[in-house]
Amino acid sequence: MKRYILSDMGNVMSFFKFRALLVQEIMAGFGVTNLDLAKVFQTETAAVSDEMYYHGLDTGQIHVIDVYKRLMEHCGIGEEVCSYPMFLSLWCRHLEPIKGVVGLYRNLQENFPLVIVSNGDAAGVRHITHHLVGTYGLKFQEVFISGERGRKKPDLLEDVVKFVESQGVNRADCVFVDDLPVYVQAAENLGIPSIQFDGSKQSSEELKVALANQGFIV
Repeated sequence: MKRYILSDMGNVMSFFKFRALLVQEIMAGFGVTNLDLAKVFQTETAAVSDEMYYHGLDTGQIHVIDVYKRLMEHCGIGEEVCSYPMFLSLWCRHLEPIKGVVGLYRNLQENFPLVIVSNGDAAGVRHITHHLVGTYGLKFQEVFISGERGRKKPDLLEDVVKFVESQGVNRADCVFVDDLPVYVQAAENLGIPSIQFDGSKQSSEELKVALANQGFIV
């Protein structure tokens, strides 16, 4: 019987910063402080509401290069000062692996293939995915990134179910790991056993025990 581990990325497999804060930090490095992001991106959404503020990125309507161009134009910074490759590097570097969880998944992956299910921009999530493969030896059966698929969790979970079942795997034989209760509940509603886990606050040992209780044993 095949069983998949369906895992979120941010706060499960990697640390991350809210992008509203990240943009402020990047621009501060070029001498731009107290940046009013609502004016830059012409939105009334509060800058602290990261999920809504970057909805376009997370659904593939805009891309990181669009954010870069808007910021550089607004702040009057030329490409000779901050090129797009430099900006992209700064954009992605905050994504740091949660090593205990990565090690746990690496030990499990031969028996339980891994599937990423992440809300996020394509550039950032692909960057950390490649890093986890190249540096840590993780293998992914499939990668679902909302910025590539055009819709976010919880709707994205419907695409995951279709994929799982196309592989001959029963959704009830999988487990979904996410840090946010709303997505955990959405997965449960679809018939996927789920675990709420926040790797920025909990130890990988807690996740190991929770997975073992579902039959996913190293």
